Amino acid sequence: MEWTALEDEDGYRRLQIEAPWDEIAEEYRDLVTRYAATARLPGFRPGKTPRGVVEQRFHREIVADLSARTAQRLGADAALQAGAEALGPLEAFEIECDKGKPFRARVRYLPMPEFRVPEPAELASPDDGADPTDRISRRLLELAPFEPHAGLVRQELERDGLGESAIGSDVWRAAADRVRLMVILRRIARREGIEVDEKDVNTRIAEKAVEFGTTRESLQEELREGGGLQRLREMLLAESTLEYLVESTRRHHEQRRVKE
Repeated sequence: MEWTALEDEDGYRRLQIEAPWDEIAEEYRDLVTRYAATARLPGFRPGKTPRGVVEQRFHREIVADLSARTAQRLGADAALQAGAEALGPLEAFEIECDKGKPFRARVRYLPMPEFRVPEPAELASPDDGADPTDRISRRLLELAPFEPHAGLVRQELERDGLGESAIGSDVWRAAADRVRLMVILRRIARREGIEVDEKDVNTRIAEKAVEFGTTRESLQEELREGGGLQRLREMLLAESTLEYLVESTRRHHEQRRVKE
């Protein structure tokens, strides 16, 4: 993959990326396999449709999925190489993607803000009866003050149908704190090597499908089309990181008590 830095725009970094077909061919084959497994075409049993037929029938859909996945994957890699981790999903423009041809796109993203990441030993706070995760969340926000990009706060509000909220309002500040907490937890997860397993993602989707009275496949497709899969991964990563911090803080407290 090659990338070229473009002029920044309203706080967003912009890159031009390009990769040869060999770098994305495996992902294309995986997508064809997935479509073949679920294809329902006349004259073929479910899951038995020849790959060539699947590629021809679902060419547009496969290339669209490949474009979205490749832009996110290569864009995130290019952002790291350019010196700043992308904060949240990247936006891709002017995508050129087709079987056997080089991939090209322009991406823009918000860079991860700079702030000191708190250590687990700093997170202890008086037991006020609140849930431990709530106490640690409040402590993280105290120790890592920074102003999140207004665009991220607006996106957070739009998820709840509150996109027209005024900057600085109570609703806005609450959303800003949620965004800030997610960013802090993401940095801690990277430092501590915490990752989300794809099995955990699929398990949560299956649980929600039962709750919503639909199938896992339908819900997964809905999440994929609306960008919800990335959001789900972020939420699971935040949950795992908070659980890790709760346990780390508990151990630190016990060790300090023993020494005393």
